Amino acid sequence: MEKKKIEIDISGQIQQLNYDSALGFRRNNGIEKSVYLRSKDKKDIIKKYQGQVTDLIEKIHCIMIYYCIKDFLKDVKEIKVCKDVNFRRLKRLFPFLFKENNYLNDIKIIPRKGDEKISSAHNIALRSFRKRKFAEKIITKEMIENILFKFKKG
Repeated sequence: MEKKKIEIDISGQIQQLNYDSALGFRRNNGIEKSVYLRSKDKKDIIKKYQGQVTDLIEKIHCIMIYYCIKDFLKDVKEIKVCKDVNFRRLKRLFPFLFKENNYLNDIKIIPRKGDEKISSAHNIALRSFRKRKFAEKIITKEMIENILFKFKKG
């Protein structure tokens, strides 16, 4: 049995406040999904919490990943994330969101290397970025705020 892998990519970086962001994933067995964050909600969150919350961009990125993949982690052994944000911070923050049900047990989280061919999740994210209707879930400001403070240890 082949080990299951997930690739994650984002279109419209979190730090680009004038653009919406779409994050997509593709599992190597063909399952794909994307989530969408409007620029207005992104601006509101960053304006409200910048300076108060450390690693805010990485946390928003993690929250988007969480909403995108949380229901698709069964039997996954590897998650490959594009290096659109600081990967070391992202990897450190991940377990705080996925601590219930020990989601990340035995799952290796690795960065995508620059010399690899285009990510299999790239087109999913890009399609959602261009036409919001392809996203399975639109992430709201309230959804981010509900999870933003789960990054505390405990």
